[in-house]
Amino acid sequence: MDFTILFLQMLFALLVVCAGAVVVLKYLLPRMSGLKKWQKGDTFELVSRFNLDYKRTIYLVRVGKKYLVLGGAEGGLQLLAELPEGDVTTREHHGSKIA
Repeated sequence: MDFTILFLQMLFALLVVCAGAVVVLKYLLPRMSGLKKWQKGDTFELVSRFNLDYKRTIYLVRVGKKYLVLGGAEGGLQLLAELPEGDVTTREHHGSKIA
């Protein structure tokens, strides 16, 4: 048996699987998540998100005319601060607002 051909077939299959995983994780999974629907509402808007590490995230959320700073972790969300409307400046960036 020629193991070189078997090795090359296995290497090609591995490359195809890795490329498929990258496509799914980078492009398809974010489109299927419910986060985009939550961002587009008139009442709620996710203004910005900052990942502290893989388990903890800080969110800046607009609720009506108020801006809330929320901390997200494994235990759920917690209100960290409420900012007055004048303290938050947003700018347009590729169609979405960021702080």
